[in-house]
Amino acid sequence: MIRKGVGWILAFALLVVLFTYESPDRSSWMAWSLPLTGTVIAIDPGHGGKDGGAISSTGDVVEKEVTLAISMYLRDFLQQSGAFVIMTREEDKDLASPEADLAKRRKAEDIRNRVKLVNDSSPDLLVSIHVNSIPSPKWSGAQTFYSPTFKKSAEVSYLIQDEIKRVLGNTDRVPSKTNNVFLIREVNCPAVLVEVGFVSNTEEAKRLQSQEYQKAMANAIYQGILRQYSGEKVPMTP
Repeated sequence: MIRKGVGWILAFALLVVLFTYESPDRSSWMAWSLPLTGTVIAIDPGHGGKDGGAISSTGDVVEKEVTLAISMYLRDFLQQSGAFVIMTREEDKDLASPEADLAKRRKAEDIRNRVKLVNDSSPDLLVSIHVNSIPSPKWSGAQTFYSPTFKKSAEVSYLIQDEIKRVLGNTDRVPSKTNNVFLIREVNCPAVLVEVGFVSNTEEAKRLQSQEYQKAMANAIYQGILRQYSGEKVPMTP
């Protein structure tokens, strides 16, 4: 009888353990399985504050607003994949000091401060977002630019351009190597400049103003970054 009683007690105790046992917190291991965990990415929304950048012929599409909107969507995509994101700005302002009143001086100081902010943060990658504009309204299409200092810059540039073609389907442009863009040339990390379209083109300006298009553009940039960090081999370096 004693053995039988002990058996029932042990069985009951086992049931209590089974029903009260909590499995490990799923989020604790999911965080470490996110594709960009441990990656630091800087995003630079071009212009801001007194520097509006390019403006459409109708005056209602302003570069500084488009670049910030796309950058914020991109930030969210990257953070959801585990990346630590650094923004050069998250509101309508530039990085120049209040004393820099002359436009030319202010622009130069703003760019230098962006470079300093990025270099002080030591990111793995910088993505700078801008909008293109030229006198002729016939040109359109997003395009990536990169400095040849880092091989990874060319790889990311190629993959982002490829995703822009795939996701948006409205450009046949190819990545372009350049040493003439101060920001991506002077930072101490791989860097890509994405000109998301031509505000001087009436139809493209309308698209750039659309939240759906801004989000799609951010997604294309994000997918390109994700492909590079997944270890995908670039078939050819542009």
